[in-house]
Amino acid sequence: MIHVVGAGIAGLASALALRAAGLPVRVVERASAPRAHGGGIGLTPNGMHALHRLGVGPEVCARSVVQTEGGVRTPGGRWLARSDLAFVPRRYGEHVRALLRRDLTTVLAAALPPGTVHYGLTAALVAPGGMDGPALLRVGDDVVPSDLVVAADGIRSALRGALYPDHPGLRDCGSASWRAVVPADGVTLAPAETWGAGLRLSILPLPAGRAHFSALATDAARANADLGTLFGRWHDPIPTLLARAAEAEVHLDRIEELAAPLPALDLGRVVLVGDAAHPMTPNVGLANVALEDAVELAHRIGDTADFAALRAALADYDRVRRPRVDRLARISRWTGRVVESSHPVAVAARNAGTWLGGLLPEVVSRRSLDTLVGWSPPEPAGVRPG
Repeated sequence: MIHVVGAGIAGLASALALRAAGLPVRVVERASAPRAHGGGIGLTPNGMHALHRLGVGPEVCARSVVQTEGGVRTPGGRWLARSDLAFVPRRYGEHVRALLRRDLTTVLAAALPPGTVHYGLTAALVAPGGMDGPALLRVGDDVVPSDLVVAADGIRSALRGALYPDHPGLRDCGSASWRAVVPADGVTLAPAETWGAGLRLSILPLPAGRAHFSALATDAARANADLGTLFGRWHDPIPTLLARAAEAEVHLDRIEELAAPLPALDLGRVVLVGDAAHPMTPNVGLANVALEDAVELAHRIGDTADFAALRAALADYDRVRRPRVDRLARISRWTGRVVESSHPVAVAARNAGTWLGGLLPEVVSRRSLDTLVGWSPPEPAGVRPG
């Protein structure tokens, strides 16, 4: 039996991928029920390719909207860059889409057999297992053996801490972030990020006349400030969306990332996926990276018949995934530092560079996206590329 700890995007996707490979899976989640809240998420082509491999692509498409444009604006509303996203499906085979996070987890959970996901159960690692025996998990009041434990228990993963107790853990990046989903009726929405001095705000249109906004301040001391004070004088429709947030559930978080890369994404019979594996700043589409993890892991676990084969499969997962997620973490960190500049000279240089970047030839500017969204699922066993 494989135990997946955590019923978020990474955990549910991993369970679905492993079930599709013919493996028995049980998911345990400490929350008493599926989360009814959460913001919107953008699904880039890499995430959509993963969802199609998991067999839920059509269901996700039905619950999402296609993003046809994007760009960057100043607080006064001037466009620094604006892109028609029609090139995305031509280059990567899928559109950029947006939907509610809870709708994605609902689709993933519904694709699993009834009784797969067990809510209201905490899980702690007793032993990671190895050649001599299975991993041991304390699930509720019981200690259960597991052929494989998939740690998908989020950014503050207890299982990651148990695997690597000497790792420094998370680093506070010094920023505060607000997220909310608000009604967007009567509002003209243009998907965009707006960059100020040490402040940024993104707007993501969602289905059913709603919009997700996320705002960030690099000075976490501003976390107690009123959103209207920070962003209320920015261009339309930001003041309207912020006013509507007064009636919505606004989530406030501190931005954190791993203080140092992990030595490996696996140990014994335990493997890490999603935010448990690679907490990073939110600039590279983290849900999409988690979906990649799920597909890559199941592709390698497949028909492993003994521990030696399992170890080889997990080592191969680590070989493929760790360099990619470490690189994405560096890109995300660097992107945040540039985008969230606060000094006037740095802000002017950032804005000028963004405007000039929009003048680059298409083949140059779009090639930079390949690292972020150009991932495709590995070919199934026995299928030759091309």
